[in-house]
Amino acid sequence: MKRTISIILMALLLCTAGCAEMTATANVTARETDAAVVEVTIPPDGTPKETLSAGGDTQQASSMLLSTEGMDASALPSTTTPSPAASPAFTPSPTPDPTSKYTVDPIDDKKAYLNAGTANLREGPSTEYAILEELFAYETLTVTGSCAEWYRVKAGNETGFVLAEFVEYGTAPTPTPSFSVKSMDDKDAYVNAGSANLREGPSTEFEIIVELGRNEEITVTGTSGDWYRVEYGKKKGFMLSEFVEFGAPPTPTPKVTPTPDVPQEEEPSEDDNGSSGNASGVDSNDYFSGTSEFTAAELLLIAQVVQEEAKGSSVEARAAVANTIYNRYLSSKYPDTIEGIIFQENQYTVADDEDELRSVKPIDKTIEAVIQIFVNGDTFLPEDVLFFRAASRGTSWGDKREYYATYGNNAFFRSFY
Repeated sequence: MKRTISIILMALLLCTAGCAEMTATANVTARETDAAVVEVTIPPDGTPKETLSAGGDTQQASSMLLSTEGMDASALPSTTTPSPAASPAFTPSPTPDPTSKYTVDPIDDKKAYLNAGTANLREGPSTEYAILEELFAYETLTVTGSCAEWYRVKAGNETGFVLAEFVEYGTAPTPTPSFSVKSMDDKDAYVNAGSANLREGPSTEFEIIVELGRNEEITVTGTSGDWYRVEYGKKKGFMLSEFVEFGAPPTPTPKVTPTPDVPQEEEPSEDDNGSSGNASGVDSNDYFSGTSEFTAAELLLIAQVVQEEAKGSSVEARAAVANTIYNRYLSSKYPDTIEGIIFQENQYTVADDEDELRSVKPIDKTIEAVIQIFVNGDTFLPEDVLFFRAASRGTSWGDKREYYATYGNNAFFRSFY
């Protein structure tokens, strides 16, 4: 009986031990499955923590669960995997900042224009800045500052930056106009004015090639509006037709030195219409009829001055010159005759050589202007406008003259005398 009880007890003990072993085995398996890594704490002696891979048999896994306090680091299992070395930090290349600061040197406003076909007006002095607008050739600009190779400019209502190489100071030139020429058979001619310009094209906007004097011989080869295409030696250009006379230039009349023994011929007298058969060969009756106040000869003399002083201009510009002569005629400060006014010393440069002046043949525009002022009385300048000079000389002329207006190539002034 005792033996039987002993056998039963032993069996129970064996069964219990087997179940415990199975439970322990199951626990280890779960740890191996659930834990990827196991941290081992190293004593605080300066040795860093390391991450270890879980693996191996049950005994090795169990040992890694134990505290390693008091252990030497060299005693760690060989399965310890050191941490990978840190990779060096990546430093990207710097990207240009289009909004970086810049310094502009101020410039007193200067008029300028765009000298290129097109150029961009930008927000700042670099191509990295945004474009405000596109500018075009000859567009008017105002330069207000500079920054390296750029100008700060005003263009209309916009202010921005343009490369300096595209900016030219001054006023934009007028585009050269196109023209056509009608060829003609070559004809000999000469200059019938005191002087006339030979230009590159049939307009005063073209450059002057050479200035020709009275009676210079030329050859006419074509026409273009109011201009002749002419040749002067090896030079070719254009001249206003009013300054050209076909044929050979007149032979200058030699001046006769009077002698006491030979009575001199009397000066030609004027007829009832005021015409004069002077040595110039220009008959006033071919151009004007006398009025109750002015003779045809006086009107011709006025026209000859106007012709020389207002070359190449409109009827209005010629009438303005005639109007100043008329104002002097009305003024008590000047001679009371037309000849006295015209030939007064230091007044009209074109009258310095009387013979040349009296040989001038006025054109239709000049005749119309003189009739408007002296025959019809259609004046338009105030009576105190007594002076004029080339507009190219500016609008300031001393303290006793005030600028009034510009007509054609001449600027006109009031007198404070």
